[in-house]
Amino acid sequence: MPAESARPPLMIATIGLHSSASTWVFNVARELMIATLGEHRVIALFADRMDQLPDQSEFAGRHVVVKSHFGSTELEAWLTVFDAMMFLSIRDPRDACVSMSQRFQRPLSKAVEWLSKDCDRLSRLADRGRMLLRYEDRFFDDVVTVESMADAIGARLPGSVIETIFARYRTETVRAFTADFDALPPGRVIQVGAFRMDRVTQIHEPHIGNAASAKWRDLPSGIQSELTLRFAAFLDRFGYER
Repeated sequence: MPAESARPPLMIATIGLHSSASTWVFNVARELMIATLGEHRVIALFADRMDQLPDQSEFAGRHVVVKSHFGSTELEAWLTVFDAMMFLSIRDPRDACVSMSQRFQRPLSKAVEWLSKDCDRLSRLADRGRMLLRYEDRFFDDVVTVESMADAIGARLPGSVIETIFARYRTETVRAFTADFDALPPGRVIQVGAFRMDRVTQIHEPHIGNAASAKWRDLPSGIQSELTLRFAAFLDRFGYER
């Protein structure tokens, strides 16, 4: 149990399947908190494991926004101790696998491994989320999602600020941003595997795909069947067509 002096006033956890626009959710939550409280009072980071967190003394008196995918038992317990407010994002995992494989040039089998862990976690957490955002609803294309997240967080901001945050993470804006990583300050861009990533926004160079749904249906029928069988419990749990 963390010492009371190290407790953040508010912890927000944005947890999503890979390729479910989870980075959009993370950045909107981060920007809403910063716009409300000031950058110096907000820590925003990615963590699936406890060893990816800074020393917890850094959290004292500061609000925390954590982005996560498949997580770990220890991280789950830590979020529970802090009573984290959870924003969850999901997508048909068959599409998410195809998207991850295409954008990050990894074997489909590796993407299936990642998404299987994600699905297990999101199924466990679904009833604990403050909001459950479904990729197929195109929530990331609607400013109302930003307004709803602000309401959930308690961020009372002018409409102009909401619009600015929304515009900053539109698909075309993010594409332009990733094409100009060299313009970012020294030390802000880090290498993650074969690609570069902005450590502040967690946006990777191949971050934006074509955002299409049902792309898994372009796969050979045998692979379609394998993916559907592998993710059957998740598909049924969240009402995706088999």
